[in-house]
Amino acid sequence: MNTIIADVDVVKESHPTHYVDWGAIVGGTFVAAAMSSLFLAFGSAIGLSFTSFYNSGAKSIVGLFIAAALWILWIQVSSAVGGGYIAGRLRHRIGDGTDHEMRFRDGSHGLIVWAIGVVVTGILASWLATASVAGIGAMTSRDSLTPIPSASMDYYVDRLLRAKAILPSDGVGNAMDSSINSQISRILMRGIVTPPIDEADRAFIVQEIGLRSGLPEPEAQKRLDETLAALKANADKARKYGILVAFLIAASLLISGAAGWWAGVTGGRHRNEGVDHSLLTYWR
Repeated sequence: MNTIIADVDVVKESHPTHYVDWGAIVGGTFVAAAMSSLFLAFGSAIGLSFTSFYNSGAKSIVGLFIAAALWILWIQVSSAVGGGYIAGRLRHRIGDGTDHEMRFRDGSHGLIVWAIGVVVTGILASWLATASVAGIGAMTSRDSLTPIPSASMDYYVDRLLRAKAILPSDGVGNAMDSSINSQISRILMRGIVTPPIDEADRAFIVQEIGLRSGLPEPEAQKRLDETLAALKANADKARKYGILVAFLIAASLLISGAAGWWAGVTGGRHRNEGVDHSLLTYWR
């Protein structure tokens, strides 16, 4: 009886057979970060950012928000696709997996690139937010923050205490006036966060308005009510746009995560098929 023995070549790969190829992931992450930085710089140059909302009119702000939302979505999706494709294409194959397993590993590498970008961006955003607290009007409530800049609040205090006519000055009281202005500013902030304003605080403000502006008490009460209404409108506007921006960020992150997975799978498939992209790298 003849026995046929087949020669089997055992190929030992020079790299460790880890399922997670961190070299490919790091390369994809850098590509994604570079693409994101490039598009963000370009978008800022043409005015597609959220920082100019307060400087826009009621009509133009809607168009600005839509344009900025689409641009942010494009940045996140394109960077996730670029980084995910590189990670999937550069990942070393391990020959113990089925086709489905290879697609899963390639897609996971694209998703990891996206996840690293999200985590790093979140950490940087937290640091920037912490560093800028001093420049933003800090509210007195721990449960609700109203993003009214301190410079804006100072304007409302000045408008509240503005004299009806130029009154003669005795040259004293400037330091005291500054201290009272700060007290009124804190009272207004607290009143916007946790309305209504305490009656004693309200009486103090009305009295100060009368002393500083020369207005009778009914007109001082009216001026205070108008100022509070304007502050509340600004606070509501800030909250509304904050909710819209947060929803946009969450939706774009979800879409870009799916795009990163798809790009990783596509990059792995192109790696297996040996897809030639040389036409994109040189010209004859």
